[in-house]
Amino acid sequence: MKIIILNQKGGAGKSTISTNMAYCLAMSGKKTLLIDMDPQAHSSVIFCTDIPRDQTVNELLSSKSFKIDNVIRQAVLGENEEPVENLFIIPSNIHLAITAEQITTKIHREKLLHNHLKKIEKDYDFIIIDCPPTVNVLTINAIYTSDMILIPTIYGRYSLDGIADLFRSIEDVKESSDFKYMILRNARDSRNKLSNVFVEEQLEPYRKNLLKTVIRRNEAINQAQMNNEPVMVFDPRSYGAEDFKELTEEILRYGN
Repeated sequence: MKIIILNQKGGAGKSTISTNMAYCLAMSGKKTLLIDMDPQAHSSVIFCTDIPRDQTVNELLSSKSFKIDNVIRQAVLGENEEPVENLFIIPSNIHLAITAEQITTKIHREKLLHNHLKKIEKDYDFIIIDCPPTVNVLTINAIYTSDMILIPTIYGRYSLDGIADLFRSIEDVKESSDFKYMILRNARDSRNKLSNVFVEEQLEPYRKNLLKTVIRRNEAINQAQMNNEPVMVFDPRSYGAEDFKELTEEILRYGN
């Protein structure tokens, strides 16, 4: 299953969700490939101690003949580069923004990533794609190849603004209104009762597409990100680790 983490708003936690979910899936025994499609490369720095310029997702988008195996690398953690079992990554870097500009005029540019993934997708149980916070040619490539779209939303006044536009963009790329998506509520703070009630009311029309798991606001998640670690590694007893474990279990049930 190819799952993309998508929201055209920044600050929704896409990279945090991508890295932690990919790690938890791998720890569940599922062979997982994480693809960083964001030039900011926030997912890449968690699992790559160095990112050579010529071994990133850029190469896949720049050349149809490039061998995808040449950019897939074992995920590692820490300065000692401890391998993460079952987890692999195609990293990104800042040069991806330039690549995105260069491919906008290519024919069938929305299929570039998809055509590469067709060669190896059966080798993995899950492919997780971290998208940039804009609907551009990079995002369109991710949407085109996706089996399921995971949309994170935070508990804020404007968290759902633009979701109708996002759905229209997905429909245009998929050329269908029949696509699978789930909404993940992220960074919930139980102290903000009025805000929580407001957001839950706004989400009511999407109730059947809401994941049951809610990621609570938790300092361990922030600290783990600053330490370039999944929260399950940084503090396996934290609420953050507990929530991502629950999310992974729900995704596994959904996948079955």
